[in-house]
Amino acid sequence: MFYNQLMKLCEEHNEKPTPLLRSLGLSATNLKRWQNGSTVNSDILAKLAEHFDVPVDYFFQEDEISNDIPDDANAFQKVYNIFRAHPDNIASFLNGDKIPQKNYQEIVEYLSCSEDYLFGKSSNCVVDSSIKAFNHLTAKEYILHIMNRLSANSDYQILQVRISYIILNNLKKIGKDKNELIALKLSKKKIERLYDNDIADNKKRGLNLSDIQRIVEAFDLGYDLIFIGKNSDIL
Repeated sequence: MFYNQLMKLCEEHNEKPTPLLRSLGLSATNLKRWQNGSTVNSDILAKLAEHFDVPVDYFFQEDEISNDIPDDANAFQKVYNIFRAHPDNIASFLNGDKIPQKNYQEIVEYLSCSEDYLFGKSSNCVVDSSIKAFNHLTAKEYILHIMNRLSANSDYQILQVRISYIILNNLKKIGKDKNELIALKLSKKKIERLYDNDIADNKKRGLNLSDIQRIVEAFDLGYDLIFIGKNSDIL
């Protein structure tokens, strides 16, 4: 049952469920509903899974393994029903596999880094580049879309990790370190791995959109500052 698994995770991580939900921007009244067997939507599942660094289907594992599992307790059926109710979310999550070439160029110019760096082919990040405005979806906006997707292949995963490195480096410039990020209730395992140079990029996970939003809100920063290390005149 979802509620039982949530309580188990809270206990293991020494967290109180009500403050946890509030920190994730969720209503604490959900707890009573879930305790009574109400379903949970995919957006909330994604937030909780990311927070505890567990797969979504973890919340639908049975407390005790039984050879006789009733249909309404089948984990795969529950996950399927939730995903079927939110096809738009699934389409978005599974779309993280490639990016049009024109968008790469804009992102490279905005982040002042090389394309080889984003693909993990070079360790040299910074290049001379000027920031320019776009009359369509901007590089900054496109980066946020990239970070909001689940990577469908290794290249996309490395891209998200490399962009995360740029963010962490710009945060370092203003005195924000690993411990401060973990204190924001970001996934401790993910943050620690991002800071561990001995772990290969394809074995890490990048910051997601909710991580980035929590960072800019908690530290009162603009997106330009965390992406390019300075405030931009572009509105």
